[in-house]
Amino acid sequence: MNFWKYINRSPEQFDRDYLQTKLVTCSKDRGFPLNLYTYGRECVHTNAWDEVITKCRGIIVNRDTGEIVARPFEKFFNLADPNSGFPNATTAEEPVVWEKMDGFLCTGYKWEGKWWCASKGSFHSPHAKWATAQIQKSPEWPEGYTPVFEGITSNLRIVLDYGKREELVLLALVNNETGEELNPYSLTIWASKNGLSTPRDYHMTYEEAYAQSLEDVTGEEGFVLTWYRQGQTPYRLKLKYVDYLRLHRLITGVSPKRIFEAMRDGFQADIDEMLNNSTPGFKHFVTKWKGAIEAEYVRIDTEAKRIFLAASEDLKYMDANFVQLKKEYALRFTRPENKEFEAVCFAMLNGKRVSEVIWKKVGDAQFMKGVQPMVDAYSI
Repeated sequence: MNFWKYINRSPEQFDRDYLQTKLVTCSKDRGFPLNLYTYGRECVHTNAWDEVITKCRGIIVNRDTGEIVARPFEKFFNLADPNSGFPNATTAEEPVVWEKMDGFLCTGYKWEGKWWCASKGSFHSPHAKWATAQIQKSPEWPEGYTPVFEGITSNLRIVLDYGKREELVLLALVNNETGEELNPYSLTIWASKNGLSTPRDYHMTYEEAYAQSLEDVTGEEGFVLTWYRQGQTPYRLKLKYVDYLRLHRLITGVSPKRIFEAMRDGFQADIDEMLNNSTPGFKHFVTKWKGAIEAEYVRIDTEAKRIFLAASEDLKYMDANFVQLKKEYALRFTRPENKEFEAVCFAMLNGKRVSEVIWKKVGDAQFMKGVQPMVDAYSI
């Protein structure tokens, strides 16, 4: 299948309307003539999903010929999302209700007779490198199909704790031409051939899955409902447990910057939520950054007070009017050795909100520059 035919756009249209607008991003393989296209932050922020962007979820294309090398899932949505199209896209038949795994997408692709894996957004992320090492242990896959996996490893954990489990879980085998997927029975056969597993098949109806998703369940993500369709891509729908959604929003949405902002603005309830209602790994991440931010605040506050008190001691017997006295203070605050703290010292002298000045300096500190969230879905 040719990619440009698949998305019904010319290369020029795709570049102008999707790449230049950052609705879709392109990752290039360092060694092979391959491009990987996936939806970008701009699309998510603006909810700009269309028939082109939904087809760009880690799809791999030969940049010289335009042929699709690997065709993972098209984007699919949660039941409550208006983009899901439910129930219009379903048939009268019941779906296959799969376990929703909490790992990361791994797309298998064959190049020069060897199998490799890419993550949703990269050929070379730690997730892609780990998955490639795994797939090369089990390289027997049907020609013309893309094996799609969920990567499960404690070293690259998202939310749920799978303990020491370390494997590629086979989610689908996608026909590169039509998008049709092998049925669940064939999927388990191919997984078994390669010493792998598939997600649990719950053998329940849509109504049963929906009812269960509303229950107070912890330690699981939810379900993927799949309506298989002959000659075309299946229709999929996600149903997630409430507790998982809470944890996922917490973990994927939190960065050192957000921790800093909650501390600066006095949102103690947010900090408590991060520390007390999350996973152990995430709690460690928050505790580490909270401690570093507190230490920087105390350092700036302590040193500024020392400089201010030292200046006050030097000048307490000086016979000068108010304007002259302020100039003397200023001379001490602006000495080279005190330069880092002068803004705080001037705030103390002028009766301004000292804490606001200190928090600004903490936010501008070098150790806060360029830091990433614990989990950044766009980097994997």
